[in-house]
Amino acid sequence: MASWFTTYLNETRKPVYSAALILPFFVVYHTGTLIFRTTYINGADALIVRLLALLSVRSAFASALVLLAGFLVWQLRTRASWKIDGTRLAWLYGESLGYAWLLVLLTGWLTVRLSLAAPAPRQGLVERIVLYCGAGIYEELLFRAVLVGLLLVLFKRVFGMGRAPAAVCAVVVAAFIFSLFHYIGPEGDRFQVVSFLQRFGGGVYFSILFVTRGFGVAAAAHALYDVLVGVVLA
Repeated sequence: MASWFTTYLNETRKPVYSAALILPFFVVYHTGTLIFRTTYINGADALIVRLLALLSVRSAFASALVLLAGFLVWQLRTRASWKIDGTRLAWLYGESLGYAWLLVLLTGWLTVRLSLAAPAPRQGLVERIVLYCGAGIYEELLFRAVLVGLLLVLFKRVFGMGRAPAAVCAVVVAAFIFSLFHYIGPEGDRFQVVSFLQRFGGGVYFSILFVTRGFGVAAAAHALYDVLVGVVLA
């Protein structure tokens, strides 16, 4: 059992498993954005598109191209196998759902302790699901894959930290920026300390998942958590 579990943890960190894991969320989100045009687009996706526009890269699918290019570079650098074991992938979905439910339980406790009321949804059911799938992918791409990755390099190479201290600092700083992001711009939420702390905690949680289990698990758990909170338990 220990040998199977160790092999599972190692194998499912490969790029191909992350790609397969987030594929359904990717299809739902980008199909939804085509149907609803630009009325419903995730904030992180919009930010990536704007940043790329500054580099004269103008496309509604710019973020998707960055994601696909990132997977390709990751796969080529690691030279990992392209094969996927269906059983391991199924377990990976179950693992991601488990992490999503765990965060629901943790944030449910925080909601009671901090008297945090959830805002009323502004979109319909389908639109919310589309947005939640996009949030899982592109918030993890921007705030975990890019931001945590850069912070890890900064703290290790510039400040000379060991891997563990660098990871802790990267997780905390990225979580702070991730939480603050939700209050920026015309579509941002009204700032509240309690909601900021809840999102900061979520940022820490997903950053830890990213560092320990990889991009795919963090993105899938994020999307599933949003769907659970915003649709199933709403």
